[in-house]
Amino acid sequence: MKIIFSSIKNNSIFEEEFSHLSERNGTIEFKHMQGSGGIAVVYAPNGTGKTSIAKLLGMEVAEESNSFIAADENGNTITPETGAFHVIQDQLNRNVIHGKTTDYLIGAQIRREYELRDRINSLFQNACDNLVSKYKTEFKVSKVKDFLVVQMQSGQDTVHRMAFQYVRSVVNNKQRGKDIDRDEFLSFIRGDENRLSGSEMDNEKRSFVIADLSKPKVIEKILSLEPDEIITDENTVLIERHDDAIGILKKYHSLDSCVVCDNCSFDGDSLLETKEENRRYIYDSLDEKTKDILDNIIRDNSLISSDPFEIKEIVSAFIVDGDPTHLIALQLDLKTYVENIIDEMIDALFHCFDGTSFFNDFDEHAQLVETQPQLDSEELLFIESVINENIGKDITIIRDEDNDRNYKLKIGDKDLLGTDRKEMELSTGEQNFISLAFELLLARHSGKNYVVMDDPISSFDSVYKNKIAFCIIKFLENKKQIILTHNTDLIRLLDVQLNNCFNLYILNNVHDGTNGFIPVSEREKKLLINLHHLILLFQNKNNELIEAIRDRRQFLMAMIPFMRGYAHISLDPDDRFGQLSAIMHGYSTGSLDVIPIYNSLFGEVFEGTEIVNVADILDMDFNNLDILDKTLFPLLADTLEQTLVYYHLRMKVEKELVDIFNIQTDDMTMLNQIILHAFRCPNTDPNCERMREFRVFFTSRKTLLNEFNHFEGNMNIFQPAIDITKSALQKEIEAIERKLAEVRVFATT
Repeated sequence: MKIIFSSIKNNSIFEEEFSHLSERNGTIEFKHMQGSGGIAVVYAPNGTGKTSIAKLLGMEVAEESNSFIAADENGNTITPETGAFHVIQDQLNRNVIHGKTTDYLIGAQIRREYELRDRINSLFQNACDNLVSKYKTEFKVSKVKDFLVVQMQSGQDTVHRMAFQYVRSVVNNKQRGKDIDRDEFLSFIRGDENRLSGSEMDNEKRSFVIADLSKPKVIEKILSLEPDEIITDENTVLIERHDDAIGILKKYHSLDSCVVCDNCSFDGDSLLETKEENRRYIYDSLDEKTKDILDNIIRDNSLISSDPFEIKEIVSAFIVDGDPTHLIALQLDLKTYVENIIDEMIDALFHCFDGTSFFNDFDEHAQLVETQPQLDSEELLFIESVINENIGKDITIIRDEDNDRNYKLKIGDKDLLGTDRKEMELSTGEQNFISLAFELLLARHSGKNYVVMDDPISSFDSVYKNKIAFCIIKFLENKKQIILTHNTDLIRLLDVQLNNCFNLYILNNVHDGTNGFIPVSEREKKLLINLHHLILLFQNKNNELIEAIRDRRQFLMAMIPFMRGYAHISLDPDDRFGQLSAIMHGYSTGSLDVIPIYNSLFGEVFEGTEIVNVADILDMDFNNLDILDKTLFPLLADTLEQTLVYYHLRMKVEKELVDIFNIQTDDMTMLNQIILHAFRCPNTDPNCERMREFRVFFTSRKTLLNEFNHFEGNMNIFQPAIDITKSALQKEIEAIERKLAEVRVFATT
């Protein structure tokens, strides 16, 4: 079982070789032990791009600068569009969503479900808010009882009746869409058969109808008219004439002559009184319905500024002559406009999610819920025994009553999801453990062939690491697993759980290097996993060590930190620990023949002498290191070279700081003590801020940490020595040298 990558592109993160990988450096073969799956571990020091690879393999659509091409053992092509990889992200990216009280989420896919749910809720609410605004500004509709909404309800077809439910909910200020069944709503607006074909309307007439119906005035009354129930009266025309005359007389009745005919015997007051009395007589003689039409339609002030339908003329003519032809045509025209405007309101529903990801999010969420794994008895046993045992709280799984396809996790009597962290009373390690445990269950039930894990135990407490290693092997036994890690603990723990259960690769991504997935030989894998195999090599069993050494002096110098730590945990009557310590401080002037020390620790391996003094380490030329045969032990060769660089940097910083600040080292054996002493200052010192900057820089350097250089409490020679790329280490060297130069200038000015 294997996968062969021919191309991996992620902007400029990967070297050029990754764009044209061959079978030699692009193959990852899975060690098949049990089940139908297999495991391949890819060791990737920090900075090589392991997280970038994990994210890339999780893509579902290739981009110009982000893509990969691979093939399985049967020659089937694998690309982002194939969707072959279930990716379990780095722990820090998986279980926390910052800024919310519901940030305790389990698993990338479960988190995705809740992210989608939140986004769907937000997009749906935004759509409802936008519809509210659109209906109010474009259609002057803001209440359920508005005429257009009521008319929509009276529609005879199914589309109008269904649309009415949604529009009513949107404009109802207590609901604003909250009571809409989203599945039914989406089914409605995605159904092409529900779309209405609107008719073209005159803009002036459309605007008039909308404005008039916003505060029912004329149109609603016209549509309610029954022509055969109205008693016509030709005298109604006299009402309008009298109104016109009365209007003129009220304005000019005080003139000496008529403003119209210049009659000098004009008595304006008397004439106005006569006209008003005549109008009252005519008006009182009219039928009540005619009066209503006259007052509320013909004489409505809104028709003075705009009357695109010629309502006043048509209705007036009907009352005078009784011919309903033009009135009926007017009613039909107005009704058509009302219906078309209602259709526009309904059409807005079909476009309420335009420019958003709502449909895709809704479909993805529905699919996630539909494929939610059903926990079998073995998994329940895992939940009940392993998690409950380690956390000391009962975790139970119950069905969510609101959605029987989802499950709800309870910790004690609290919901595990959506509960504030402070109420959980769980440590970060416990949170991480729960997160990854459920992520593994999801991966087990995933329909994808490959599971990719990015540093699955990097942020775990030690108590959980071994159990997670077991879970990886057991629960994913039928999956092809690519485990990306910079942590050699995981490599050893996997082997402890199931001996020789994986193939090991190193991810190389360095300029002018041999890049790609470089297989680690079984010989070096044993050295990495088991300390006793490493010690056997140092004891030169089968003459392997002597045959591999290229430069004996460099090898012995690189072994000094490890030998010091090894002596410290061994029977040490000759104080080899103290002798080695004497040449491990840059301010010292000691020297030592390291061959007797080496032979006393590992057996009679070397002959002769090899005197090493402090100056040798300080003056080491790192451009010409050639310690071991890299064809036999590439990983160990790189490890020893980097260990020697760490050793040199530590001593260089010690010497420089002791010399610059004239520090007495009698009671200072730790570099950290020297750094703190060199850059101590009272708060009143004007240079205190600069001193603090120097102190923070040197105390935060990974290459200067005591554990990384002295192997005190950690006999793993491979880590952290190779937990950094060569390019990153070179930058570290240059940064430290620049900072030391700054310190020298600072101290002398």
